Amino acid sequence: MKKILIVEDEAVLQKSLANKITREGWEAIPALNGEEGLARIEAEKPDLVLLDLRMPKMEGMEMLKKAREKYNKRDLPVIILTNYEEGENVGMALDLGADIFLVKANYSLTEIVDKIKEVLKIK
Repeated sequence: MKKILIVEDEAVLQKSLANKITREGWEAIPALNGEEGLARIEAEKPDLVLLDLRMPKMEGMEMLKKAREKYNKRDLPVIILTNYEEGENVGMALDLGADIFLVKANYSLTEIVDKIKEVLKIK
């Protein structure tokens, strides 16, 4: 069973994503901020991380940077899922090792799951 870590401080969106991921037959692992996300990576060894950028305690870019110090893209794929689409954020996230950068408002839950499948190479 695939494990998907959802690092998202908006509880409603986190729950919606978790429900959709669970319906796919995967395990959804919640984290409300970057600090908790890093701890969950160590404890749970997820197959993929969905990562918001703007969060309390530790923002997504910092979490991504710290995660990449230990895990490469092949071992820990990361999809950025945020409402901030400034070009600077896109470039920085991809430079830090994100696989895909998605703007929340532009994707349905089904499309997000399709992107997860694409990154994990699941048909």
